[in-house]
Amino acid sequence: MSQLYAQGDLLIERVRDLEPSGKIIAPPKDNITVLAEGEVTGHRHAIHQHVVMFRDDNLARDMPHQLYVGHIKVADGPVHLNHEEHDAITLSEGTYRVRRQRQAEPHDVEIVKD
Repeated sequence: MSQLYAQGDLLIERVRDLEPSGKIIAPPKDNITVLAEGEVTGHRHAIHQHVVMFRDDNLARDMPHQLYVGHIKVADGPVHLNHEEHDAITLSEGTYRVRRQRQAEPHDVEIVKD
């Protein structure tokens, strides 16, 4: 069974370890990797330690394109994914696929009677 972590609207899945491929997403000069930022609050899901973030659409063919955020490679010990409104998540060395969680809408739910 794979390891899954949830933080707000993000779902982080431990996947087989692999080398970064596709488009490497360089962090800004402050070296903080932001996985997602709130449109209303401005709060962000951020890692303040060194990781490599990349986006390779071939590695996310099994999910809707708009939900795929990217992959992160943790190589130098555990890192912490922080957010102002949620508990921090500790990620050990390895590769993780990051996606947005979709909120269920009333038309997505089907009531089944026995």
